[in-house]
Amino acid sequence: MKKELLNNLFESYHNYTAYDIRSDFIKHNEVKVKLENLAGNNLFEIKQIGTSVERREIYSLKLGKGKTKIFVWTQMHGDEPTATAAFFDLLNFFSSNDSFNELRKSILDNLEVHFVPMVNPDGAERYQRENAFNIDLNRDALRLEADESKLLWNYAEKLKPEFGFNMHDQNSYYTAGRTNNPASISLLTPPMDYVKSINYTREKSMQIIIKIREALEQFIPNQIARYSDDFELRAFGDNFTRFGISTILIESGFYRDDYNKDFVRKLNFTALISAFESIVESDYQKKFYAEYFAIPENNKLLFDLLLRNLTLEFNHRKFVVDIGINITKKLNRGKNEFYHEACIADIGDLSIFYGINEMNMNGYTIENHNELKIDEPANFKIAQNGITKYEIINGLLKSL
Repeated sequence: MKKELLNNLFESYHNYTAYDIRSDFIKHNEVKVKLENLAGNNLFEIKQIGTSVERREIYSLKLGKGKTKIFVWTQMHGDEPTATAAFFDLLNFFSSNDSFNELRKSILDNLEVHFVPMVNPDGAERYQRENAFNIDLNRDALRLEADESKLLWNYAEKLKPEFGFNMHDQNSYYTAGRTNNPASISLLTPPMDYVKSINYTREKSMQIIIKIREALEQFIPNQIARYSDDFELRAFGDNFTRFGISTILIESGFYRDDYNKDFVRKLNFTALISAFESIVESDYQKKFYAEYFAIPENNKLLFDLLLRNLTLEFNHRKFVVDIGINITKKLNRGKNEFYHEACIADIGDLSIFYGINEMNMNGYTIENHNELKIDEPANFKIAQNGITKYEIINGLLKSL
């Protein structure tokens, strides 16, 4: 996509944002109602293709009449809703009539795009990764025990798409390479075997990923990573690659101060449209697949809060330690509200790590060090010269 067109699209995103859909939490009924309201739009073909284990409806939506088939699925992990939100933004884009009509027509005339939004509605209802009986659907591509897994596999097998887009979220602890830059987007072409062979199927997905990175680098320089490509025999992406589908995994990560993932949602929107346009134009074929390996690896090097150079007193001796704290967002299902739970993720020499927020605590002493344990709640006090100066309450640093 030409730079000017891409920039205009990015700047126009607010015209297509489905503001009635949150980026960080979507329930099944919201998807159902939104799709039912689109039933009269001749641009889309919407079908119920099955139900979840708990009998929640799962839908597909088709747009376009081209020869090249594309399959996009979202939220096979119930607590990863960012791409589902971006899906509704895409529907608004394709329903619009404005200066991007030529781009729309090109995509709709040349591609047949199939979406399955919210593959795991039972997990989404609980805001959990797994389905209703607590299995990871992305580790069920071989046994196909779950109804949702069978549905996803059968749809792909019948469709036989050339390209697949597997949309996920990852937490805030990943960096783009060994830097303090958060991995706002991570990309992967899943392998088809343990030796990570590269055939024509994988080569095409690598080329598409290179084009996606090229597009997004304009907006998030040095914040795009390459997800680990260790072969996972039970995963859908790996098996779809074996099946001949050029699969691209997109992980929505963390962008600084974007805690609700509204900006990362915008990146999803931009990534998919730029990928669709590249497939239409076939310009991805001009890319040398090995450029894929120049994308920095996804590294888990960030803490939500990193306290450096604290003094820990033990057995009448003093030790210098760093403390890394991570904060997890959880759903109170009774109140239908989120709350945050902080735990100590690591203690010791954390000099190779970074903090989304961090402080140098040289000269400060941990008061209640006996309560410090990894994976335990992050609640303790910090003193200087015997006077309490800071309090950590549920991972938040409070000055006293």
